[in-house]
Amino acid sequence: MFNKFNLDNHYEEVSSNKKNNNYKKIDNSTLRLIAIVSIAFIGLLVFLGIDKIMNNKSITFRQDNSKDIVYTLYESKKADQKIPYFNTSNKDLQLINDNISKYVKPYLNNSKVKISYDYNLSGIILSLVVKIYNEENYSVKFRSYNINLDEESLLSDEYLLNYYSIDSSEIKQKVKTKLNDYYLDEAGKYFELQEVDFDRYLEMRLFNSIDTKDYAYYVKNGKLTAYVPFNPYSIYGEEEYFTEDRFNITLSKAPEER
Repeated sequence: MFNKFNLDNHYEEVSSNKKNNNYKKIDNSTLRLIAIVSIAFIGLLVFLGIDKIMNNKSITFRQDNSKDIVYTLYESKKADQKIPYFNTSNKDLQLINDNISKYVKPYLNNSKVKISYDYNLSGIILSLVVKIYNEENYSVKFRSYNINLDEESLLSDEYLLNYYSIDSSEIKQKVKTKLNDYYLDEAGKYFELQEVDFDRYLEMRLFNSIDTKDYAYYVKNGKLTAYVPFNPYSIYGEEEYFTEDRFNITLSKAPEER
C-alpha cells in the first residue's frame, strides 16, 4: 500500500597489481566516499521522481487545483476555530466534508471550544484529523479520516490496524507506556510521586474507560499513530502540560522500518 523502495548496494574491493608509477591506488576510504555520494545522488533522483508523481496525483485528485488538497474552509472570528475542507473531485469522498460539518456544528463560534486540524501525506495515504478541545465540559475529541489516494477510497480503522499488524491490547499497552512517560515528566512539577501513584494518574486520565475504538488513527510520515482522547484536566492544573502534540501517540513504525 505504501511506496517502498530498497536500494541494494554491492561493493567490490578494488585492488591493483600495477607497478607502473603512472597509476595510483585508490584507498578504501576514497572508494567508500565515492559510493556514498553516488548512492545519495541516486536516492535524491528517486525521491524527486516519486515526489513529482505524488504531487501530480494530488493535483488531478483535487476539485480546485488552485488550493491545497486540504485547506481551511472556515475560520471563526469569535473563537479559536479552523474548519478543514477536503479538496477532492470524488463525489463519494466529498461526503467526508459533510461529516466534518456535522461533527463541528454544535461548537461553532463558541469561544470556550477550540477546533483545529492536521493532515499528512504518506505515500498514497492522506490522513486528516479534526481536533476539538472543549473547556465547557473539560473534554477533548478527535475524528480522523484516512484516504487511499490511489484507489480513491476511505480506509477503515480495521484495515489500518491489520496492515500495521497491531491489535487493541498492543495499542493499549503503547498508550499506557507513553502515559507513564508523561507521569514521570509531570512528577515534581504538578504533583509529588507519593501524592499521585501511576494507577491514580491513569484514573485521572480516564485511561481504562476509553476504548481503542474511540482513538482517532492517523498515519504520520508512514507511521501509525493515534490521537487519544484522554482527560487532560485535574485539580493539579495539568491541562497546560497537555499540548496538542501530546495526544498524538506513535503505535507502529513505518512498514519499511519494521
